[in-house]
Amino acid sequence: MNASVIARIAKIVPLAVVAAIGVAACGPTNGGASVAASAPTSTPAVTSSATPGAGAVPATPTPAAPTTPAAPTTEAAPAAAAPATEAPAAPAAAGTDAKPAAKAPAKPVSAKPAPARPGGIGITFNGLREGQKIQVGDKVAFSVTWKNNDASGTRAVAPVVATQQYEGAPCQLVLSMAEGTLERKDASGWTALPALSQGGGMDYAGTGDAAAFTLAAGESRTVEYRMSLDVNNRPGSLAIEADAPTPHAKSYKDMARSVVTAKVVDAHRPVVNSVSEPSLLVYGGAPTEFSYKLSSPDGVTRLYPSVFLSTRNSEGLSESDVTVQAKVGDEWKTLTTVQDCNGRLGAEPAELADLLPGSSVSYTFRVAVARHAGPMAIEVGGVAAGHHSADSLVQPYSKG
Repeated sequence: MNASVIARIAKIVPLAVVAAIGVAACGPTNGGASVAASAPTSTPAVTSSATPGAGAVPATPTPAAPTTPAAPTTEAAPAAAAPATEAPAAPAAAGTDAKPAAKAPAKPVSAKPAPARPGGIGITFNGLREGQKIQVGDKVAFSVTWKNNDASGTRAVAPVVATQQYEGAPCQLVLSMAEGTLERKDASGWTALPALSQGGGMDYAGTGDAAAFTLAAGESRTVEYRMSLDVNNRPGSLAIEADAPTPHAKSYKDMARSVVTAKVVDAHRPVVNSVSEPSLLVYGGAPTEFSYKLSSPDGVTRLYPSVFLSTRNSEGLSESDVTVQAKVGDEWKTLTTVQDCNGRLGAEPAELADLLPGSSVSYTFRVAVARHAGPMAIEVGGVAAGHHSADSLVQPYSKG
């Protein structure tokens, strides 16, 4: 009998009885050596009728009331409670302060999942992917989903979408804003937003106040949009941004943002095929003369050239300081000098369109500058049905 069994019996049986059982468990001796008892497992175990907590244990053994008939005086039967593989229990029985048996290891308790940490608003684009090609002039439909990832409660969202500054914007003198339209689908129908681009401040962030909504924890809302880029936008990488400001916010420092960058293309833009070497430009004197060839994938219908003087100076030039002439037949036709949205002076000679048949047209120009105003260059290109070519640089020799 091992110490754990004895300890359990000691709680309900007087110590003297426990000692007697322990001795019996040792079995008879064989040549002076102890032989462990190995009674069959079918032998009924002894039960005790002692009352727990019955006071001090007497020094002399007190016979317990037998619970099995005609138990042998050797009390070998109780030894059946000890498995044959256990070590002899006699040393443990001799002590009067047996230690309680070790408790069985507790069952592992599954760790509860950590509560979701409070998060912000998740924003996902649908129908617009990174690197997606957008043709200028086409209407592009997409949607944006706002999801409340904040486990602590509801969040109010004013949905906002606008494009960031754009490298292919037609006008880049002050801000590089993509030109076009943006609409949002509200309950009442399609609503035209003030602008496609964000602009230079944070006014655009208030465009979602009229469509604000509240999201419970884990809830999401999807809003449909459609946008169109004007044909006068040049190709480039366009970043479309979706934001989640709170309605009527005064600060937008911590609002959630998501950006997808599309690739703007133009399959209809004309192309400058070649530019001749310019003649010498003398400020206040002889003009510079040059020719170039222009073509369009859609033919020359509604195709016309553009010639602009690009200058960066502190003094500034006016329209009266620059003269642009185009050669029509054997004559030079003086064109009206204008200033474009990028501050360049020159001419967009729409009256020269359709002068020659075929898929390409050659033009000859000369440009005169009344006074020297710092480094300058001439840029040539073309426009076909509103689609702009990439400009090619003509660097005239200058003498001031």
